[in-house]
Amino acid sequence: MFAVSNKLQDMELGARVADASELAAAFLQGGVTLALALLCVFLFRRYGKPYFAWWSVAWTLYALRLGAIISFLESANRVWLYWHQVATGWTALGVLWAALVFSQQIRFKWEYLVAVLFPVVWSYVAIYRLDNFLLAAGPAVLFLSAATIWTAWVFYRYHRQVGSPAAALLGVALLLWGLHHLDYPFLRARGAWVPWGYYLDLIFVLAMGAGILQLVLEDQHRAHVPRKGAVVRSVVSRRRCARSAHGPLPAPCRRRSVFAGAAVLL
Repeated sequence: MFAVSNKLQDMELGARVADASELAAAFLQGGVTLALALLCVFLFRRYGKPYFAWWSVAWTLYALRLGAIISFLESANRVWLYWHQVATGWTALGVLWAALVFSQQIRFKWEYLVAVLFPVVWSYVAIYRLDNFLLAAGPAVLFLSAATIWTAWVFYRYHRQVGSPAAALLGVALLLWGLHHLDYPFLRARGAWVPWGYYLDLIFVLAMGAGILQLVLEDQHRAHVPRKGAVVRSVVSRRRCARSAHGPLPAPCRRRSVFAGAAVLL
């Protein structure tokens, strides 16, 4: 067994010997996550649903979080570690808010911005005052994991209500991703499981993209089926009225003919 230091000075020294494979994996994950954010921007502009906009905010913050840790690994500058922890807390808030908008359609209020200050203040205290990585990373990671798992529950409940396979996929991916977040302070932040932890994150990001696109397709299908059913019913009704043209008209046809006659008189 060997002792692991929680002092940030020791981590800064370790950052100077970051593996090139870790940087490559982090860059790849950051690029794919940014692509997911752009996809959500496109879906918001296309369909106008607010939760797409908040998802784009959450994934953009997650990509910025990766950019901050990449900068820390390359420079060993503590300020990048600080912004990494801040971005982690903000990402958790973004994921949580997007889930609330999706499940409860609540509206944004400026008072909610007070919550944004907590990651800023706590990260400063833990990194610059306490000089302890676990105290800096622990609360942010726990919050991100809890928000991700709670979002998984939101999609699981939606799946139970409407039988959505897309929601089931998103729920499973978010649940596993939330559990995976918990290993960050103990494994990935200390160089263990590199670069496989990044690749596992990448799988979850791709699963999120697939689930979101499938969710859009399901919404389009549900909107199309009632219109198709109404058209079929209308065609069947017209055919029945046409067959009854030389005999007594059924009640719906009589009402339609009365309305048509009134329209002609007008």
